[in-house]
Amino acid sequence: MTGIQYIDRQEVWARAAGGLLGETALAVDTESNSMFAYRERICLVQIAYSGGVIILDPLAVGDLSALGRLLACAGTVKTLHGASYDLACFYRGYGFRVENLFDTEVAARFLGLPQTNLASSLQSCLGVSIPKDSGLQRSDWSRRPLEAEALEYAAADVRDLLRLADGFRARLEKLGRLDWVSEECRRLTQGPGQPSAPAEPAFLRVKGAYRLGPRELAVLRELWSFREAEAQRRDLPPFKVLGGDALLALAQSSHPAQAFPAEIPGLSAGVWRRLGPGIAAAIERGRNGPEFHRPPDAGRRLQHTPESGTRLRGLKNWRDGRAAGLGINPSLLWPTRSLERMAMEPPEPGGQGPGGGDPDVRDWQRREFGPELDALCALELWRQGRAVTPPAPDD
Repeated sequence: MTGIQYIDRQEVWARAAGGLLGETALAVDTESNSMFAYRERICLVQIAYSGGVIILDPLAVGDLSALGRLLACAGTVKTLHGASYDLACFYRGYGFRVENLFDTEVAARFLGLPQTNLASSLQSCLGVSIPKDSGLQRSDWSRRPLEAEALEYAAADVRDLLRLADGFRARLEKLGRLDWVSEECRRLTQGPGQPSAPAEPAFLRVKGAYRLGPRELAVLRELWSFREAEAQRRDLPPFKVLGGDALLALAQSSHPAQAFPAEIPGLSAGVWRRLGPGIAAAIERGRNGPEFHRPPDAGRRLQHTPESGTRLRGLKNWRDGRAAGLGINPSLLWPTRSLERMAMEPPEPGGQGPGGGDPDVRDWQRREFGPELDALCALELWRQGRAVTPPAPDD
């Protein structure tokens, strides 16, 4: 384990954390047991710094307050790749927030890389290959002891991350996009931490639930509740108790609740022996209780008129053309929801301008592309819904 310090004792972590406080940049990653527990836990924290790689075992080290101080230190840049999940885990597990974040996955997207996962980014930009062991990737990181191979695999995720970040920053600076990425990273760290309440009940997110009628939805709701309770009782991820396909098929089935429905995908005789009584009771409750009528969907797409649809196509044509010239995905250049709102209600000339007051629009987007959109939205043919692609403002 070249250059790796595995820490599973409090006093050793206290000394190491004190040394890390003097670092100007740290690379951070985590390994969790989300595939093996009802509520995932961070099982390893990998930290790369100028002297090597530390792998902290939070299951063995009880006091992690020093880690929280490191993550919150505004004077130290924390580099993560695809930070959203790690940020949520730090907050849910310990109440930790991360300040001064640089997300190399976000940077890769704004550089227009065709593949932005960590392995592809390291290979294409540094010529570095990291392990791609699917067995280790999906392993139960809460199990101890950890093999040397597992520690090497975990360390590889951070060992070259600071070099990658330096290279990405230089390229972004040259393209004039470093401020864009910096704002995106700040938005990630300024989120609520805890997920906000969903707009609709969780069971409606089962794939295919939109096809169900009120009575079938009532059955699905009861089956979902049973699965959640069973998963929590057994400390398993819900999908390991009963898959989404099985939930949907059971909700649609007219099979007698007490009999084994052999035709249900993913529901073996062995699973039925363990869960059959609970499944049958849930089905009975759904069949005999009140129906479930889907609430109005606040996130449903806006219903466009022919004129607003024409305006939207014009805005998307503008966005697609500008994004192609920059070599980035159009969704990064301006949010679709904002374009849809502009198409429905064109901004008034001389007002706040496109995206004014819109929480989906970033400051860098307003600064870089707001004037163009403002000029396009002032064109009368576009405002009347008669021009699919607005002509250039100075035509």
